[in-house]
Amino acid sequence: MKRTLNPLAPYILITTFFIFPLTGCANEITNPNPLGTNEITEQTARYSIAPSLNHAPGFEEFGSQDKERSFHSDLDFFETVMSYGTNTDPRVTFLMVNAYLSHNQHAHGIAFFEKFLQQYEKNMNDEVRATYLAAYAILRATYATEVPLFKRIGWVNDTFDLLEEAAELTHNKNPLVRWSAGLIYTQVPFFFFKKDEAYAELNWLSEHPESEPVPGFYREVYFHLSKLHASDGETDLAAEYLKKSGYDSYEPKALFMGWFTTTQEAGATMFSEPVLKEIVPNRIFSLRGFGFSDIFFIVSDGGKHLITIDAGTQPDSLKNAHERLKSHYPALPPITTVIVTHAHWDHIGGYTYLKNLNPDIKIYGRGNFKGTVKRILRNHSYQQFRGAGFKDEWVENYQPDIFIDQQTHITIDGTSIELIPVLGGETEDAMIIFIPELNTLFVGDILMPYYGEPWVEEGFIDAAIATMDEVIKRNAKYILHGHYPLTELYGAEQTKKFRDAYAWLVNTTRDLIRNGYSIKDIVRLNLIPPGLQNHPDIYLSYLTPRDHLIARVADNMVGIWQEDVSGKEPAGLDNLTSVEYGRFLQLYLDLSASDVINSLKKMIAGGDNELAFRMAIAAEKRYAPNKIITNLKEEAADRIRSAAQFFDPFKFITYTEMIGKEHKPVLKAPVSQTSGKAQ
Repeated sequence: MKRTLNPLAPYILITTFFIFPLTGCANEITNPNPLGTNEITEQTARYSIAPSLNHAPGFEEFGSQDKERSFHSDLDFFETVMSYGTNTDPRVTFLMVNAYLSHNQHAHGIAFFEKFLQQYEKNMNDEVRATYLAAYAILRATYATEVPLFKRIGWVNDTFDLLEEAAELTHNKNPLVRWSAGLIYTQVPFFFFKKDEAYAELNWLSEHPESEPVPGFYREVYFHLSKLHASDGETDLAAEYLKKSGYDSYEPKALFMGWFTTTQEAGATMFSEPVLKEIVPNRIFSLRGFGFSDIFFIVSDGGKHLITIDAGTQPDSLKNAHERLKSHYPALPPITTVIVTHAHWDHIGGYTYLKNLNPDIKIYGRGNFKGTVKRILRNHSYQQFRGAGFKDEWVENYQPDIFIDQQTHITIDGTSIELIPVLGGETEDAMIIFIPELNTLFVGDILMPYYGEPWVEEGFIDAAIATMDEVIKRNAKYILHGHYPLTELYGAEQTKKFRDAYAWLVNTTRDLIRNGYSIKDIVRLNLIPPGLQNHPDIYLSYLTPRDHLIARVADNMVGIWQEDVSGKEPAGLDNLTSVEYGRFLQLYLDLSASDVINSLKKMIAGGDNELAFRMAIAAEKRYAPNKIITNLKEEAADRIRSAAQFFDPFKFITYTEMIGKEHKPVLKAPVSQTSGKAQ
């Protein structure tokens, strides 16, 4: 069946033929599109504040200007930059789809993709076109229950046609297309006769883990294989695949294909499973998923010394990483040197393992480390960051053997190393490490998108610019961050472009705060530097820190009360908690538990997940225990977590712990049994 899209009047997008420079100087870039006409954006014109990028012509209907649509910062961003048709990165495309799904904005997503394909499809190569068709198919498939019954079968069959066309375009070799088809075919009713195709698609992905687009993406593959085997009565296989997916103790109520994990005992990681990667053959090794941060090992030029960059999260996690490395490379020399990028708990927590391993080991670090360590030694409400077994004694006595407080060159067994003290953006004791002969720069957390741990007063906003300049001028081939997602987001070329976008955002935010805007006001402006649409390689680099950076800038400029631009919603003047909201629900609105349940369902259906979660917490405290309210609370939290799963580990972990759950690592070991249909 030939697929059809909603008819649209053709138009010419003039702006896509011009390349706007990405710069931090707002008056060098003009944007002909007004920001909008709501109460907040009207004020930007009054104060002559730099214009932000708006949607491409023809896409003005999208965005959060419609007050009947729930607000989502990530979707506002995606709908704006994607409307220009320059993105070819499948990660961005599927993250946009995930945002629509998490926020229950399927109808808006379908409308956007229909208009997008109508406008840009003819300019796409087969691979890119197939990716967009698969993404569009997911939105259609997950919306099918909202389609009138007499149209539903045709709707589903048209969706199958999209998947088949995408497979043909890529000769059935695109893992994203196969992933989309496998998940959709698993969930359609039996009378569509798609179970065998579901098995075929999902088994192919399971048998080709090297095709996984990003770590953790195949979590849903194993989960859906578990569903298939369960439906066929193969309980043992179903249980194995469920355990492999990490869902054996809790099956989330939203889609997860990201790299974060969090458990009560081990704490959090930014990688879906423990992995060893060889960055420079026989010289630089990366250990990911062994604790919250990455650990790097460097073999010296003479082959007699093993140097570590940072000391991991816990003694046991560092030990496990070291033993994994030795099991694959048994001839490696002993560890003699540690160079610490900064003294956060997840970068020094395992240093006692190294000292016990070799009492003569030398630790290089900044002399001003004590403030960072002091901030570590506080009792947090949430335990699934560090893990239940984390001990202050692992970090409280940390001290470098050799202080580095100015740019220093050292040589270890023929390897020349440049140690460069920097300030921020996260901590005052940061240091970047350059090894010229390997053209590799280790930068720790200088671009951690939260500019400090969210629970403490940290972050050096202006210093981050100078630190990025230090990175850029070394022109390293490999820029290795303290966490794998950052290494993916901020490579050499990305950092150059991001620097200017960062400066623009900081300056614009400061202008807005000086004119009475609150953090929430600014976030709702969807600030995007004009010109960013032409640089899809930093869409995610910019989106990931944007709202956090706005909050950090504001935190440095406002007091214990925060005004807002309307003058009607200042922050800090009241002390409302879930207790008062519970009273509001029962005493003042006179809602029964059944009424609350119906309201929570409507909130989630409308995409107001944060509101639903907050009201569910209030209802749990006010009403008698109610399993349905708890399930709705979990669904709201799962949707929030799903939206955050690539961008915000802190939010992801916090919401996971607030509902008392874990998000276990994916197991890559093959299942021990097979069936005829599993082949």
